[in-house]
Amino acid sequence: MQKFMVLGLLGLCALEDMKRRQLTVIRILLFGIGGVLLHVFAPVCSIYSVLWGMTIGIAVILTSLVTKGSVGLGDGILLMVTGVYLGADGNLQLFMTGIFLAAFWALGLLLFKKRKGKEEIAFVPFLLVSYLTMLAWGI
Repeated sequence: MQKFMVLGLLGLCALEDMKRRQLTVIRILLFGIGGVLLHVFAPVCSIYSVLWGMTIGIAVILTSLVTKGSVGLGDGILLMVTGVYLGADGNLQLFMTGIFLAAFWALGLLLFKKRKGKEEIAFVPFLLVSYLTMLAWGI
């Protein structure tokens, strides 16, 4: 059930991020409440792992505040919620693979002169691809 919830959340947010370059926080928070309830009734990892998983999102939120929005605040909130579902190890893997994929994509755009250095790219689609990869590998 939790895998489908994360997949649904990332899928909806990826579409929204590509279309509007922003995320609807209320939807993410509703998924977060669902994740907490699922964790209470069917835990897949320890509460400590959940809390550590959420710190990845908190770090992204703090980065967003320090950089005045260069990194999306919604991305940080989303990563806090995925931390509830995936725990520390899963959320770290999701984030790091997403960062790697986004960097690879951005480098390609720069090399082929499709974008300039300061233009934004949607990050959540890379998190979705990262999660699909995790599911395919059985992680």
